[in-house]
Amino acid sequence: MRKILFTLLPALLLLAACEGNSPAPAATEEEGIASVNGEAITEAEFNAYAERRTGSDPAALEPMIREQLLNELVNIELLAQAAAADKLAEKSPLKEQLAFQRQTAMADAAMTAYLEKNPVPEETVRAEYEKRKAELSGTEYKARHILVEDEATANDLIAQLEGGADFAELAKAHSIEPGADQSGGDLGWFSPAQMVPQFAAAVTSMQPGDRSQAPVQTQFGWHVIAVEDKREVPPPPFEQVAPQIQRFLTSQHVQSYINELRGKAEISGVETETATETENAAESAPAQADEGTAEETAAEPVTEPTDAAEGEESKPEA
Repeated sequence: MRKILFTLLPALLLLAACEGNSPAPAATEEEGIASVNGEAITEAEFNAYAERRTGSDPAALEPMIREQLLNELVNIELLAQAAAADKLAEKSPLKEQLAFQRQTAMADAAMTAYLEKNPVPEETVRAEYEKRKAELSGTEYKARHILVEDEATANDLIAQLEGGADFAELAKAHSIEPGADQSGGDLGWFSPAQMVPQFAAAVTSMQPGDRSQAPVQTQFGWHVIAVEDKREVPPPPFEQVAPQIQRFLTSQHVQSYINELRGKAEISGVETETATETENAAESAPAQADEGTAEETAAEPVTEPTDAAEGEESKPEA
């Protein structure tokens, strides 16, 4: 029970910090390093808890931090024993919560064991990179825009620009976009995918030096656009995107294993998805997210990878 009840009130953890100050004794993972009413807390249990609480190597913890964490485990054990004395594990909702947590822990273990036996080789990662290299490159544009509420105002601004008015100054004076009074409507560099479809279509139809001949309408209002420059963006180097591709392929690998298990299982009471449907859903580009639990792997759709512009300040949607 104590292996599951890791979530406690912050006040409980604060109390633990005030408990004793002597360093905890060293022990093997199987030996007890503390005892609560005869129930041993082992080194293995401490290491698992310490890694979860701190995200650090338990062996590198300062003695004071180690002692604090050990006292937290003592508090957890005391509450777990109190729950056992009241037979709470036999009552809802704890009964169902414990059962579900056991299931997810077993599922995580199955997923980890499968990946240890069936890792994704580097040559597969590199082949996926070569396959998607063209998708990771593209064209970026540098543009300005003036956003107004109605078409008549936009047409009036276009007429002023035709008469020689300065685009940036008009944007500062008339654009309703937040910050335009300082930026002069400058959007910086962006890929069309970062913009709403109508705006992207207008920009990609223009060349550097071109300006809107007619207002462009989006859900934000009416835009007058001026394209200042464009550039081709090469695909990022393999080393930069390899971890993302590795996570994507690992997710696919696990999903194939789940599909195999589903194919052998008798499932009722739910509309089962076919392997083809699942594979089609996963045919997008490599996921950005870190590897997660079995529960997350089963529930979360994969997303597209970051492109060569990852890390730059995101541009506001036009």
